[in-house]
Order: sequence, then C-alpha cells, then structure tokens
Amino acid sequence: MKTKSITILFILLLSLPVFSKVTLIHNIKGNTINQGTRTTFSAIAFQDNKIVAIGDGPTLIKNYKNAKTIDGKGKAILPGLHDAHAHIMGFSRLQNQVDLAGVTSLEESLEKIKFYAETHPEQEWILGRGWNQVLWNGKQFPTKQDLDKLGIDRPIWLRRVDGHAGWANSIAMQLAGTTSIEKEVEGGEIILDKNGVQTGVFVDNAMDLIQKEIPQESAFDTIDTMLGGLKYLASLGLTSIDDAGIEYQTYNAYKLLAKNKLMPIRINAMVASWDKNLNKMLKKPVHDKNGFLQIHAIKYIFDGALGSRGAAMLKPYSDRSDSTGLIVQSEDFIKKTVYANAKDGWQTAIHSIGDAANHMALNIMVDKRAQTQKNRNRDEHAQVISLDDIHLFKENNIIASMQPTHATSDKNMAEDRIGKERLKGAYAWQTLIKDGVVIAAGSDFPVELPNPFFGLHAAVTRQDRNNQPKGGWIPSEKMTLEQALASFTINAAYANRRDRELGSLEPGKLADFIIVDQDIFAINPQDIWKTKVLQTWINGKKVFEKN
Repeated sequence: MKTKSITILFILLLSLPVFSKVTLIHNIKGNTINQGTRTTFSAIAFQDNKIVAIGDGPTLIKNYKNAKTIDGKGKAILPGLHDAHAHIMGFSRLQNQVDLAGVTSLEESLEKIKFYAETHPEQEWILGRGWNQVLWNGKQFPTKQDLDKLGIDRPIWLRRVDGHAGWANSIAMQLAGTTSIEKEVEGGEIILDKNGVQTGVFVDNAMDLIQKEIPQESAFDTIDTMLGGLKYLASLGLTSIDDAGIEYQTYNAYKLLAKNKLMPIRINAMVASWDKNLNKMLKKPVHDKNGFLQIHAIKYIFDGALGSRGAAMLKPYSDRSDSTGLIVQSEDFIKKTVYANAKDGWQTAIHSIGDAANHMALNIMVDKRAQTQKNRNRDEHAQVISLDDIHLFKENNIIASMQPTHATSDKNMAEDRIGKERLKGAYAWQTLIKDGVVIAAGSDFPVELPNPFFGLHAAVTRQDRNNQPKGGWIPSEKMTLEQALASFTINAAYANRRDRELGSLEPGKLADFIIVDQDIFAINPQDIWKTKVLQTWINGKKVFEKN
C-alpha cells in the first residue's frame, strides 16, 4: 500500500504546473491605467506569463528575494499598446508595393510609380496605395492619362490613402473591361470627366471592377507576408491589434499560425461580411487556447470615406451639392446579418464615417436583437455624428472605435467637405468621453501610419507632427493623456472582451508591456510622437529589442 501511495503522489506531482522563477524589472518609470485611474510604479514582477506585483523597487526586491532581477536603467514602462482598428494584410502587402503616403504632388507620385516599375520588372501588376489628392495643388483626382504617360506596359492599380477609391491606367481598365460600363454602380461611382469619359478613378464598390482582375496570391505568400508585418508591428510597441475585416484566405492563415504557436502578437480579427465564404467563417467563433487569436466579430461597411466623398451624409456635401455620399452595404443586409448572428455571440462592428451612416449603424445596434450589452458592439470610426445621435452610444453600451490621427490628417479637408456646423459632431472625442462613452483607439493603418505614439500624440494635442495648428484643431475635443493611454490599452481590451486579462498592468493579468525611451507623462505632449520602443514583452517574454 505504501508503494502504491508513493506512486500516486509521484503522478500527482508530475501533473502539477511547473512555474519558472519570478522575473523582476526595477528602476523603471511605470504608468498604467488601472480601474480608471493612472497608477505609477518603479518595479514590476511577473512569473511565466502573468504579473504578480507592481510597486516600488525596494519593496518588491525584498518580497521576491529569489527573483531574476533586471535593471530598467531608469527607462519607462507602459502596458502593451493595442490598435483597435487596423488592416494587417493591407499594411503588410504595402511593404512590397508603391507607397504614396504623404506624397505632396502628382508629379512626385508619378516619379515613385515609375521608379518602382523599373526596379520591379517581375511584377505582373504595379500595385500600391496612399495617394491623396487633397495634398496636391488643385486637389483634383488623378487620371488614367497621368499613368499612361509613364509608358509602363503593365496594369497599374493604386488605392487612395483611405482605401475607398482606386486609380487605374488604361491597360488595367481594358483588362477589366470597364470602359463599356455605365457610370452607375450600386454603392460605388466611376468618376467621369466633363465629356462623360471615364477618368480611371473608381470609388468604393466600383473598385471591384478592377480588383477582381488582380491575381490572387498563394496561401504561402499570405502567411509569409503576414508574419513579416506582424513582427514589424511588435517593434512599434503593439502587443494586440484588432484586424478590421479579414477575408477567407487571411482567416485560414491566422488559424494556421495560431495552431502552430507562431503568432508574434495578439490578434482580434473581424470576419469580412462581404466575403463569399462568410458562412464558413461564421460556423464557430475562434478563441485560441494560447490567447493569441480570437475571431468573434463581424465587420460591416456602411459607407465610404470623407476624402473621396463616399461618406454617407444626411445632407449634401458642402463642396458638392449633388452628392450625399455612398451606401456600400445595404441597410437591409447589415440588419439581417447582425440580428441573425448576435444571438450566437458574434460582435457587431460597423464602419460608419458620415452622419447618415452613423445614424443607421447606431439604430441597428440599439435594437434588442443586436444584444448590445452582451456583445459590446462597436461603431468603427464614428467620425461624423449627428449631435442628436450621440446619446445612443452610452445608453446602449456601444463602443466608439476611433482613430486620433484621422483628425490631424483630415483637418485641412473636413470643413470643406461638411462645413463648420457638422464639425460639432465630428472627431468628437471629448464630447463622447464626457457622455460616458468608451473610446477604443486605433490607427486604421495603412490609411495612417501604424506607430501608436503618433495616435497618442494626436489624441492629446489635436496637432500633426509639425505641431500644427497652434493650440490644436478644435482643441475642445482633445483627450487628456490619461484618457488617450486608456483608449490605446484598457479600453481597446474592453472592446474585444479581454479587459479582465489584458489592457493594464496589475496582478493576475497577462504580462504584456513595453519599455520605451521616455516617460510620456513627464515630457511636453508635443514630443510624445518621438517616443521610441526599446523592448516589447508579450506573455512575460521579450519579443522585440531595439539594437
């Protein structure tokens, strides 16, 4: 009997989890938003993948005498930053395409396109993104003739910075057979010149006419491209990202990476409601047991973007009286799909830029069939909201998923598009916060740059990185730094139902944090964007260190 008891005890001991030694980082300047309040600390202790304590260095060193200690050398620590709305494959692919972001003239854009074509003779299509006619003299849309003059004998397709318009050359248009198509496209527009001839610019759903001709990449290329992007994003201090609208091949790539424990950072992916394989992706939500992948949200697109005048407005544009924008997906489709899947726990996330789109989106989500309280439904962008609709957010627990750098990028164009009166409900961060609304912040990269410190800076200053305009654009809507940090950490975790395990640095939560070169609470807010990430830690493991 004694031998049997010893054997049972031995088996029980083998089955117990094996804990590694506590790691303690001291001599740091730590900041986190815990229970809605900023908490500071000079040391953090964690074991395996969870935090065991934060506090002052001498006390924690005394309490954890056997810990592995690391001298933080006076650097600053923050919770891992969380981008609540981004497009990972779009960003990752752009690293090998023509990047026109920030280019301030048509001429320079054409130079970059020509250089890319000359240095990439193997590319069947010349693809790219980032052009923004608002930054060019005259602010006019480009044309196919501009591209044709380059003498490139391959199809060219370049998406606008917001992803809601595309610019094609004649070869691409001929391949797609678009020239015989009339102007009217449901949920889209083919831009015509004064003579009724297609210019080569396609808006929203009309973009599909060209995009369907682009050869699809292989599954291997999708995974390879995705991994490269994710590893780079970790170097920016991003430990979690909400991927806003994934198609079936990306969905399978994520699942394969998660299954094989190859995910560098945490992903909360939203399935694309426009994908032909939507029903396959909706069979069952995905919650990776290792905590690196979850898929329990459906992304919808009500309208286009303000820059391409595709945002759906209640009244005509101030600078185009014949247009109120575009409806990309019908209200009936979104209603039907939301209500059919909410009961199974699928979270709703609706892209809404214009005040008409926001009005429709909010009224879908307030319906009891959307199960708002349980599902933490999200208004993606919440960019221009009628003042009459703002109360619907707090009253129905709807999250405003907003992107601070959109305001600083759009400040030179927004008033032209919608006028001063409608701006009162536009990019209205502080108005929403004062009403008790949870704002989850992101960047919408590659529409904007993915560096989260650019977003923190924009949220606090309402300025671009040249610190213009003086005092900030519509400064009454600035966030405090505490509010901004919460929006990129605990609020973003709340938006994807992980606030009990992520989003702040406190005992029992996962050890996701970053070490940076300056304490953002001790500097001039205008310098926040200059912050450099020195180390990124996820699950108590260092996944990035700056050389």
